[in-house]
Amino acid sequence: MIFDTPRNAFRYFPENSLYRRGINFIEKALAEGIADGRHELDGGACYAMVQRYETAPPIGKRPETHRRYADIQAVIEGEEIIEWLPAAGLVIDAPYVEENDIVFYRDVPGATRLTMRPGFFAVFYPGDAHKPGCIKGAAPASVRKVVVKVLL
Repeated sequence: MIFDTPRNAFRYFPENSLYRRGINFIEKALAEGIADGRHELDGGACYAMVQRYETAPPIGKRPETHRRYADIQAVIEGEEIIEWLPAAGLVIDAPYVEENDIVFYRDVPGATRLTMRPGFFAVFYPGDAHKPGCIKGAAPASVRKVVVKVLL
């Protein structure tokens, strides 16, 4: 897992990589705005989804991982908590669904809580169980977010 600001992306990813293409898309979304929906960045190898939703309490949400794609997640409006923990040792709650590239785990206490707000990004690899869309504070909040999928 990586949690940082786009200006430090050079520390992790080469200039011509799909990861940098995803970070550049996030920077553009922050600076200029971008339409909701799916945006192709490199065919099936790298694409972005711009979405809106309400945050919810972490109770009842399940950690997830992906096998084929890494996630680059960035909030462009609002704030949310993403809970993170290593997937090793977690108990699978729902089997892997190939068409959605997702597996869900039983929730456990002790996750690290990342405060996601505009100006930060997080990268989640297959070993990174993450639970996005969690409420920050007492009341649900509206969030607009970019999730870039990078083929591994």
